[in-house]
Amino acid sequence: MTSSPEIRWQRGDNITWTYIDPTFPDLLDLRPVTVVADDDRHLAVWLAPGTRMLYQVIADGSDIRSLEGGKRFIAPRAQAVRKWSGSGILAVFQPETMYSVWFFETQSGLRDSYYVNIEEPFTRTEQGIVSSDLVLDVVVKADHSFKYKDEDELEFAHQAGVLSSSRVMEIQRAAADAIVTVNSWGFPFNAGFEAFQPDRTWPVPALPNTATWDFQS
Repeated sequence: MTSSPEIRWQRGDNITWTYIDPTFPDLLDLRPVTVVADDDRHLAVWLAPGTRMLYQVIADGSDIRSLEGGKRFIAPRAQAVRKWSGSGILAVFQPETMYSVWFFETQSGLRDSYYVNIEEPFTRTEQGIVSSDLVLDVVVKADHSFKYKDEDELEFAHQAGVLSSSRVMEIQRAAADAIVTVNSWGFPFNAGFEAFQPDRTWPVPALPNTATWDFQS
């Protein structure tokens, strides 16, 4: 996938949101999404309920989290496909930022449950955006309280040799930077995305014609 930093998309365009794991470079976590906004400050995309998406499983088709500890980061994997089963996600990416922010709808009818996904700064391709997930996450509630998620997973990845000690420290600093933004309720938390509703005319984007997989769920 060749980086194309000059690419900009319009509201309603369909692109792909992809995570690549350097340990398994031939496999993808790929989500077809619809562009909500794209400018110098951010890219916002909508992952619709029922979207068919690629994800990774253990080589026998079982869930990665069925393995214990560091094994889940190094055991042979395969490609699988499934439908997104939850409510839709509005995801916001910022250039040169080691996290994205996902807005989930709650019983209040607002998207006021937030998931900060620590990841590599995204790059643009002709098809969409590409990043690598960095294991650690921060869950933020409507009252602005927060907690770390998957700290144990980060340690498992370190023990498995997938992440070096210096890399773990970099990931932890990225999470700390995100928490600074949470504490000040800065962008994108203050951008009004809680009230976002997708355009009813938007179709659910399809996987690329080139997509292949070994397992389906």
